[in-house]
Amino acid sequence: MDEELERFRVDVGYCKSCLGMQGGREQRVYRFPNGYGASLISAPRLGGPDRWTIMALRFDGDEYVTVNVPGIENGAAVHEDVYRRMLDIIISQPHF
Repeated sequence: MDEELERFRVDVGYCKSCLGMQGGREQRVYRFPNGYGASLISAPRLGGPDRWTIMALRFDGDEYVTVNVPGIENGAAVHEDVYRRMLDIIISQPHF
């Protein structure tokens, strides 16, 4: 994870609702200056590249809800190069 993206990370740790799943899951929550953000939850794969489930978020104070953003398929499991492009789409949205 590059430093530029890391500065937007607001939550570090493991997905609390995923702790009982085999292999555990890492969750990353990002908050961008435009009021949007993203939640990424890892989906470790044995013998293959990791995949991440992405959800676009909209922040209201410290709380957030999922939102639809054109070009983002909420709940999609994607590889790192794809989720990076999706994060770029979310970052480029005008402030709401």
